[in-house]
Amino acid sequence: MYKEKTYVAKNGIKVYAYPNPALHGFHISLFVRGGSMYETERESGITHFLEHATIRNVNKLYGMKLYSLLDKMGLEFNASTFSEMVQFYVSGSSPSFKAGAEMISKALMPIELERAELDAERKRIKAEIRESDEAGSLTAFSAKQVFCGTSLAQSIVGTNRAIDSISLKKLASHQKKLLSPNNIFFYVTGAFDESDIEALLSFIGSARLESDTEYKNEAPVPEKFGKRDSSVFVKRDDYTMARFTFDLDMGKYSVAETDLLYDTLLSGYNSKLFMELSEGRGLVYDVTGGSERYRNIGTLSFSYEVKSTDLAESIRLVVDILNSLKREENIECIKAGYVDNAYMLYDDIRELNFTFAYDNHIMEQGYTSVEDRKKRYECITEKRLAEMAEEIFTPNNVTLALKSPNRSLDTEAIREALGKLKAE
Repeated sequence: MYKEKTYVAKNGIKVYAYPNPALHGFHISLFVRGGSMYETERESGITHFLEHATIRNVNKLYGMKLYSLLDKMGLEFNASTFSEMVQFYVSGSSPSFKAGAEMISKALMPIELERAELDAERKRIKAEIRESDEAGSLTAFSAKQVFCGTSLAQSIVGTNRAIDSISLKKLASHQKKLLSPNNIFFYVTGAFDESDIEALLSFIGSARLESDTEYKNEAPVPEKFGKRDSSVFVKRDDYTMARFTFDLDMGKYSVAETDLLYDTLLSGYNSKLFMELSEGRGLVYDVTGGSERYRNIGTLSFSYEVKSTDLAESIRLVVDILNSLKREENIECIKAGYVDNAYMLYDDIRELNFTFAYDNHIMEQGYTSVEDRKKRYECITEKRLAEMAEEIFTPNNVTLALKSPNRSLDTEAIREALGKLKAE
């Protein structure tokens, strides 16, 4: 049985490696704790900007030949920014491990872009903001209500005004702050040997890191967290859409427990919401959802588009479904993906990489093997999920954000319907 191993570079950067020699490829990630959760309104989007600038800087360090080199070697090099972290990653065939390791190590090098280069990246980010239309989305509107008064109400990509104010000096200062041995780590999965790991340690060990930043992944707690009293917010639009968000006290629940509760509602062929709202009643085509989790708090959300005339009925059905989950006999414990199929995670080095890095070193779940992870899910009972449903699906935890063309929408009637979120 394979297990996660820990290494430390000479400058203190930790490298976690989960080997599987049966595979033919590798995946190396650099995780940097940072993002919109740690940003002020004035610097909104600076971490996302840093992600972009870092990739451009690596290209410059390769004499502007990075992309041709990636194609020539069959490598993928990219990055993503989240509210609480940035992930840089490189992947490819195992014989190219050392080339990939050198490449991702250059993400630790100081940003040395000219103003014209920085401005080109600024324009790309502003185009991303424009094309994503985040300002008009129900997700963004909902986040502003759910996380009102905190940094999590801000967009990951920032605003045009904030992006315009970011200079090379500010970006360099932000990079220096985030790149601390205590605030970053590497995660490696796939087929590699000790000489590959030694090469990676050598490459990253030469980086000069002077910061002592150590973000703990603890989110700012909104004033109304757990005290929502069936909050309803409406955004005028040409069509009708609903987004339910429930507060999670992550001090009480594990990642595994919230995964299974989420899956009972929204995943698999027997998704409670899909089977009733779509298959059963035909009110909606699909229900989409997500969970946002930090070490102290989190949220569970789901959304659907519906005819304006069917909105009230859909809300009543959602309330009935959520209340039914509070009875043990009505909980579908969807464990197969985590238990029966547990070892299939070995076959996906990208997913294994992110899952173990996130669960163990962002959320601090503390397991070191797929076998350990399997046991976490296996021991969760339907009784436990019913208890969670009882605690989570209440009027004080729910925020309902709506898009609707109906200017006379009866929000009090909707609040009254949400008030029935109680044990039957």
